[in-house]
Parts: sequence; C-alpha cells; structure tokens
Amino acid sequence: MPLTRRHWLLALAAAGRDLASEWRRIARSTDGTVGAAAGVVGGGAVVSLHGDERFPLLSVCKLPIAMHMLALVDEGKYRIDEPVEVRPEDVVRSVSPIAERWPAEKKFPLAEMVDLMVARSDNTAVETFFRIGGGQPAMEERFRQWRVAGMRVDRGERQANLDRKGHEREALHDPRDTATPTGTVELLARLFRGEALSAPSTERLIAILKSTTTFPTRIKGLLPPGTVVAHKTGSSGVVNGFALATNDSGVVFLPNGKQLALSVYLKGSTRSDAERDRVIARIAKAAYDAFV
Repeated sequence: MPLTRRHWLLALAAAGRDLASEWRRIARSTDGTVGAAAGVVGGGAVVSLHGDERFPLLSVCKLPIAMHMLALVDEGKYRIDEPVEVRPEDVVRSVSPIAERWPAEKKFPLAEMVDLMVARSDNTAVETFFRIGGGQPAMEERFRQWRVAGMRVDRGERQANLDRKGHEREALHDPRDTATPTGTVELLARLFRGEALSAPSTERLIAILKSTTTFPTRIKGLLPPGTVVAHKTGSSGVVNGFALATNDSGVVFLPNGKQLALSVYLKGSTRSDAERDRVIARIAKAAYDAFV
C-alpha cells in the first residue's frame, strides 16, 4: 500500500514523540536544565524539550550579530571589504585573535572580523560590531524583521561579562542576551533557506559556520566521522563549580540530503566540562538518528 500524506505525517509525529522522550531521558542524566529543538530546514514540525524556555546565549549571540552585520552590507551601509576601526574600548583580551594583533593593527576588514567572530569566537569583534551595528535597538528591530521570536541581544561582550561576574547563579534568571531553543532553530532555518540575507551573504556565513573550530565535542561529538556541521558554540566557563551555560547551535547535513537545524542549551550545571559536552553530543546524536 502506498504511503499517503496522512500516514507520512503520522509517522513523523510518532518519531517526534520518540525523540522528545529520548531527550528527556538524556536530560535526566545530568543536573541543570537542558533545552533543545530540532527541525528540518525545509519546513515541518519542530521537536523540542523546554523549547520555549529562555537560556543564556553567551557566544551563540555571535551568530545573529554576524547576520546583522551582513544584512547591513546587503543594505549598502557597509562594504564587505571595508576596514573597520577597533577602538580601545572594543578590545577584549580573552579569546580574541584581533586583540592579539591590536594596537599594531587597528583596522580590520569587515569580512575577516565576521570570520574570526564566528569561526574562532573572537570577543573583540563582538564588541566592535555591537557598537557600530546600532546595539540593542538595532538587534531588536532585526529580529522583528526576520520574524524570529524568543531571541534577545542586549549588551556587548564587556558589559555582559561585568554584569555576570560574581552573580553567575542570579544570571540564570536574567532575560537579557537569551534565546529559546525553538527561536534559535527558527533563526537557523531562515538563514539556511535564504530568507534573512542575500545569496552571497548567506553563502559566506554558512561557509564560516562550517569552519567553526570551537568545541567539536558537542554537536559533532558522537556524529559519524565526516558529518558536516555548520554551528556556533557558547560557553560561560565554570565559577565555583557552577557552569552558567554550555551551548551549541547549528545545522547538521544529513546523509539523506536534508539539513537539520538543531539547538542545544544546558544551563545551571555543576557537572564537568566533559560531562556537559557529552550531554549535548547525546542530544545531537539522538536527533541525527531520528531525522535520518
């Protein structure tokens, strides 16, 4: 008997329920709160666990900031090869290839800064782009334009770090610079469908996301060797045995030709770095298996 559309949709719904159940089982193996969402880029149902709960973005914020800067390029407000001045107040010494070259170099091509910010999580690039891109009001308007709910970028890198310092546990309840898993998946899907940026900017950013070097032990950790993942990670580090957030969001290229948008957040955990990464890897592997 041929598979009707109704039977196909019922099968997809059942697979989604099975995946959500497996995610809940994995989440019970750790402390803190696990949030996850996954859906095929081309459309269809999104499976989620705490999908509408807010989680600290941390460096995952670099994805929408990069998209915003490329949108400004598409709008003619900047050139992709334009030299961007890095001011002293932009320089963040932690995790920043740009800071290592500053002040010997004070201007950097916009394209290179986007590349370093996403692929190598450069914090100086975040600070600079947040300043020249119009800050929180511009990001809020951009999310509205993209029709992406559940995502906020409110502060630059330095201010966010200052606000969290000594208040890591309280930061769990701060709505600033947060996202929901379903909102993150929607952002990824719009990017990969070409609905957020021009074709050249979309192609550029996807290539950069594929070249991400940070934390291959998360989404990529348990996937078959050679699986292509275009993603952005985020990490708070551990303060007094407490990790505010451990994140990874991106698109997994499946062997059946589909693209799977996947976002995994883990907040408020006291487990080791390896254990937290392993939880994200298990969530990703379960999603991979379900959607393949």
